[in-house]
Amino acid sequence: MSSKKGGSKVASGKRRPPTAGAQRRATAARPGESLQQLPGKTGPRVLGPASPECPEAPAGPTAEDQAATVIQCAFRRLRARAELARRRAERQEYLEQMERLQREAFLTLVRREREAARRQREEEAKAEQRRQEERQRQARLLDAAFDGNLGEITAILREVASLDAVAGTLRSWDLSLTEAMLRNMEAEQQRRAQEAERHREAEAQRMNLKVQQLAKEQQQRHKELQQAYCELNRRITEHDKCEQRRAGLAELTLQAIKDAEAQVDRLRQEAQKAEETLALARLELREQTQQGEEEPPGLACQVAELHDVLMRDVGGRLRADGRWPLIIDPSGQAATFLRYQDTNYLDTLNPDHLQPERVRLALLGALRYGKPLVFDLREVDLFPVVQQQLEAVQPDLAQELLSRRLLQEDRYLSLLRPEDGLEYGPTQFQEARLEQFRLFFVTKVRWPPAEQLQVLLPVRVQLPSGGQ
Repeated sequence: MSSKKGGSKVASGKRRPPTAGAQRRATAARPGESLQQLPGKTGPRVLGPASPECPEAPAGPTAEDQAATVIQCAFRRLRARAELARRRAERQEYLEQMERLQREAFLTLVRREREAARRQREEEAKAEQRRQEERQRQARLLDAAFDGNLGEITAILREVASLDAVAGTLRSWDLSLTEAMLRNMEAEQQRRAQEAERHREAEAQRMNLKVQQLAKEQQQRHKELQQAYCELNRRITEHDKCEQRRAGLAELTLQAIKDAEAQVDRLRQEAQKAEETLALARLELREQTQQGEEEPPGLACQVAELHDVLMRDVGGRLRADGRWPLIIDPSGQAATFLRYQDTNYLDTLNPDHLQPERVRLALLGALRYGKPLVFDLREVDLFPVVQQQLEAVQPDLAQELLSRRLLQEDRYLSLLRPEDGLEYGPTQFQEARLEQFRLFFVTKVRWPPAEQLQVLLPVRVQLPSGGQ
């Protein structure tokens, strides 16, 4: 899980005020008081101090308060144990999955190497057989020519064209007819090539317009999905507030959460379908124009190589490029990997994670302690939203962070606030830790917008089975 430095702490809870019945009981029988009757009057007695040596003692917590405290403590311990067990189960499942994927990748690699070696041996054997036959024919031809054996020479030549009729036709063929046929064939080929080129251009233009339209539809689906996620988070927040206030509206808020979740699931499926349709259209356009690669430029790595590529930067590819990585992983395993690392992780679909103050503290903590800051874009194109929130923290912060200028000449100190305390004092930032700072963007979108591919370094995560 991500560790947040400098984040705000939430109080565990408050003790409830004593009930009215408890106050009446405390008033009716306080220590140090006795019942006295006013002189000259008959009727109920009133309370008065028993003696000046016994001052009035403050009322302690009632039995109901103590029971509620015990119940709350037991419930929190039970919930903490359940959460710990769940996280341990998730981590164990993740480790088992990583081990299985590595084992499958190794077996697949061994099978491929064996098949490649077998094909290579067969091709080498066939090539050696052809070379041996050619050497034998050459030796026979030389021997027959040296001996003057025309019959042997004719037999050897027939092994290229073995029929006498074919050889006779070739000897009597009029070369002028061949030249005329070649000219006609060349003219026809040119005409067909020009017609095919015009057809390809028209088809490419049509496909280009189709790709642009599908890209707009994909962006619209992403916007709708983002709004649905925000609505779901609002419903969850309302439900939490209702439970805290005990307003008796839990059933209504739970139903609203279920409706919002159903809306998110529906829009997520529509967004995935739009992305697949766009990917197929782009693939068809590339095949027609014969330009570009099937995968965007950048780096490619396996799931098991993420630590070496992202954390250690083995080979210095990230530092040499100069751009922060955009990790393209439709499977979502890269996001899971980064959540289990020592990172400051921000879920961009959670509005609370994109609050300017939380973003500022997450960035400061990553710089102060030398660890990665991760923005998980999920399956929605939220990169422009992240840039806007960075600008809300400080003007030009997004550009300075993406260009690494924020790390130069102590410019990061402009993020400090007086309320940050001594932990984030200017002397607490060390050069060695600043060099370990990383900025990662993770997305499930298979084909991010071209603007992101220019600003960030694409790192495509490939599964060992080959399917993405």
